Amino acid sequence: MAQEHEAYEEIIEQLGSISRIIYFAVLAVYPVFLLLKWKRLHTIQWRNIKLKNILVFLGKNLRKWHVPLALVSTGVILLHGYLAIIRGFKWDFTNLTGVAAFILLGFLLFMGFKRFKRQDKKWHFKLALAFLILFMIHSSL
Repeated sequence: MAQEHEAYEEIIEQLGSISRIIYFAVLAVYPVFLLLKWKRLHTIQWRNIKLKNILVFLGKNLRKWHVPLALVSTGVILLHGYLAIIRGFKWDFTNLTGVAAFILLGFLLFMGFKRFKRQDKKWHFKLALAFLILFMIHSSL
């Protein structure tokens, strides 16, 4: 019975880790576009390869995959949370930060839809930073 419990815990942790990796790919869109705004970017090159060309390529692909990867990762988070709840929910710091991050993720998704319509007033970015902090606290402890 204890061995089954450990395997179950491992599955829950693996789902959380998969989601964390995907969310880092989703969040990578911000630093890439921030670097593209840098004025001296066009002067940086190695041999005949310009950094700006690489960042433009990355930016296009990150923009293209931002929403699908975020939705897939949210689905993995839903499964992670569901399995954690049916295992037995305890009111400890790790679970509370997970619940808070999940609630924040709901608002983040809603503001993502508003962002798509250009009606978010930068709330999507602010919520993304708060979610990043909360889910890193949750995953670290």
